[in-house]
Amino acid sequence: MILSRIKNEMSDFSKNHRLLAQFILDNPEDVAFMTAAQLAKKVGVSESTVFRFANQLGFQGYPELRTSIQENMMESFQVTTREQEYISTEEEEEDLILKGFRIDAQTIMAGAAKINRADLYEVADMIVGAESVYVVGERSSNALAHYLCFYLSWFLPHVHHLNPDYALERMTNLSPRTLVIGITFHRCIRNVVDMVALARRKGLPTVAITNSASTPLARKASKVLTVPCNFISFIDSYAGPISFINALILAVSRRKFGDVGKSFADLEALWKEKGTYIMDTHREE
Repeated sequence: MILSRIKNEMSDFSKNHRLLAQFILDNPEDVAFMTAAQLAKKVGVSESTVFRFANQLGFQGYPELRTSIQENMMESFQVTTREQEYISTEEEEEDLILKGFRIDAQTIMAGAAKINRADLYEVADMIVGAESVYVVGERSSNALAHYLCFYLSWFLPHVHHLNPDYALERMTNLSPRTLVIGITFHRCIRNVVDMVALARRKGLPTVAITNSASTPLARKASKVLTVPCNFISFIDSYAGPISFINALILAVSRRKFGDVGKSFADLEALWKEKGTYIMDTHREE
C-alpha cells in the first residue's frame, strides 16, 4: 500500500520530499483530491518537487501517485466508516442528497477525461469477433452485467449473461473462441475473479471492467478496462461504470453496423406488434 511505502522510505527522502511525505501521511483524504499545484502550495514546495517526489516513488507523474492514494483510501474505507463519514455533518437532508449527485457527476467527468478510446474499441472488436461472449457479475455488479448483456443482445445474439447458479459448470464447456468479461470493483467479488481466472487458465480471452489495473480482477484478466467508481455513503455508486458501459455498447454497435440508426427497424416493428411499450397518447385539449 502506498502510504506504508511512503512511511517505510521516509529516511531516504530529501528535506522537501520528507515534508511532502509527512503531509500525505497526515492528510491522505485531502491529498487524494488535490492537484499537484494545490499540494505544493499547501506544503510550501515547488510543483516540480511534487512531480520529482512521485517519480522517486516509481510513478510516471503525480496523477498516478494521487490515484494510488485514492485506491488506498477506498480499500480501507469500510461500509460503516463510509456511512458515518457521509452523515456526520450537520448539513440539511437536501444537501446530503445533492452531495450524492455531485459525487456522481464528478465521477462521470473523471471517467470521460481518462477513457482510453483505443482500448475501448479493441474490446468492442473482441466482442463482435468472438464466437460467444459471457459476462460475469455478482451482487450489485450483477446489475451491470445484465445491463451490458441486455443492450448487446439486441444485435449480438452470441452475448450471454453468465448465471451465478451454474457459472462453474458452464465455464468448463466453453469453446476456445469464447470471450469472458468480468465486472467488479474495489473489494472484488471472489466468484467473479475466480470465473475470469478459470477462463484465462483455459486459454480463453478475458476482459476485466474494474476501477484500477491493480485490483484482484484486473490481475487475472488478459485485457483491462478501468473506470472510476466512487462511494456514496454505504452505496457503491455505479454512475461512472454505467456511463462507461454505455460508451462500450455504442463502440460495439459502431463496429457492428457503422450507422446504427438504420439497424433496428425490424426490432421496432416487433415491439409495436407485441405492444411492448405503452405509448403516451395523451393530448391536451
